[in-house]
This record gives sequence, C-alpha cells and structure tokens, in this order.
Amino acid sequence: MSYRFYAACPIDEVPDGSKRRVVVEGYEVCIFNVGGTLYASGDPCPHERVSLGDGGSLDGETLTCGAHRWQFNVRTGACLDDPGFQLRTHPVGRKDGTIYVGFRDEED
Repeated sequence: MSYRFYAACPIDEVPDGSKRRVVVEGYEVCIFNVGGTLYASGDPCPHERVSLGDGGSLDGETLTCGAHRWQFNVRTGACLDDPGFQLRTHPVGRKDGTIYVGFRDEED
C-alpha cells in the first residue's frame, strides 16, 4: 500500500501537546503533537460526527471528544469507550518546517 503526502500546515502551528483541524485536499483532518511526535486522523468524531479539532482535549495520546466525552488513542485510532468505533488515522511526515499528511494512493 502506498500513500500520497500533501502539505497540511506549518509545524509551528501545532506545538507539543496540541491539536489542530486543517483541510487537506478537501478532507478535514486533525493533527496532534504528542511529545514532538505527530499523528493525524480524520477530523469528525466517528460517534457523533462533530469536529475533534475544534473542541475536546488532548492529554498525551488520549483525545477526548468535546461532544460526548468519548476517548480515542491518536496513535492507533482505537476508541477507548466502544471498540466498534475507530478514528481513521493517516501517516504524517515533516519537511522544511511543514507537516504533510498521507492518504492512501487510489491506484493501489
């Protein structure tokens, strides 16, 4: 499986311990910085489809949705409240001060 990477935002816009909602190639994505390691997921919460980047909180690798307080691991995408729900995670890269988010290449 291969990925295509697209510029998301400058790295200084997502300091350690924070999250940021961005739109990459028309897709809403949430980027997380946990101890200098970057993670990304689809932005809407899979439970109630509200923005994860515009509300809630990030504590280490645990993201808490602002709507119903469900929690997700941003590294794995696993829902800590209901294993039937999962965040769609994306690979992340960085180059020259820019964060890049990977999307599966549709040609694979």
